[in-house]
Amino acid sequence: MRHFAKATGLLLPLLVGLFLMTGVVFAAPPEATVTAYLTYLSGPPGNKTYLFEYTIENISLTPSISGFVIHFDDDGLDRSDFVSYEYPEGWDDVFVTPEAPDGSWAVEWNELFGTNRILPGETKNGFSVTFIWNDPEATPGPQEFEVWNGGAYVGETEVIPTNPTATELTSWGAIKCLFR
Repeated sequence: MRHFAKATGLLLPLLVGLFLMTGVVFAAPPEATVTAYLTYLSGPPGNKTYLFEYTIENISLTPSISGFVIHFDDDGLDRSDFVSYEYPEGWDDVFVTPEAPDGSWAVEWNELFGTNRILPGETKNGFSVTFIWNDPEATPGPQEFEVWNGGAYVGETEVIPTNPTATELTSWGAIKCLFR
């Protein structure tokens, strides 16, 4: 009986691990991705101006993507303030939501005429947001996004810094970057 208990104690974690790995192996690939290139522009800690430049990749959404929303401060920490936006040609219907009581806000771009939509297999850049970052202890991280094609697809951006800020160049800053 003791050997059975030992075998079960070893076998059970192995079976659970294999079950969980099948979920990873068979997870569906994303239908769309958004890469956010982060550039530090100016300002002291707690009042830094940053630029996020977004590239949308439509991997497999059909019909094509005709809308894009990027969310700021959805965590309720109110760490950013809107400054300005840019848009690619043909995506000039833009709406910036007013800041909510929890500090969250968003920028929404739409392509209304059907001539510049993002087809499956295509990418589009030219979307950007300039903002003030109010948190002296952190740098902006991934954001929730939505893309529309008649329905909505929600995901999280991949952030790629284009120029590290001064605190990230110090040894302590480099260590803090590991835990973001």
